Amino acid sequence: MAFYRCAIHDEDGTLVAENVKLYIEETTREGAAEWYGTISVTHLTRLEAGQRYRLVLDDGRAGQFLVRRNTFAGGADRAVAFHGTGPLE
Repeated sequence: MAFYRCAIHDEDGTLVAENVKLYIEETTREGAAEWYGTISVTHLTRLEAGQRYRLVLDDGRAGQFLVRRNTFAGGADRAVAFHGTGPLE
């Protein structure tokens, strides 16, 4: 998994969070590129399971993703599992 920083936006483009730390795994399955990982955010960041968002990585790539799980990670942090829903480019 690779470590990045990113900004996260709602589907309507509203900024949800910035300078967020995340880990991404990029792989190819049955000839199709896939990406997924974990985002580390405070409990105040609104990322809801089942909702779609857009992230913009610090390297300039961007993509849509679906929040799979938003779980307590201890203290004020949350571990948010996500799965890309399109290309990360």
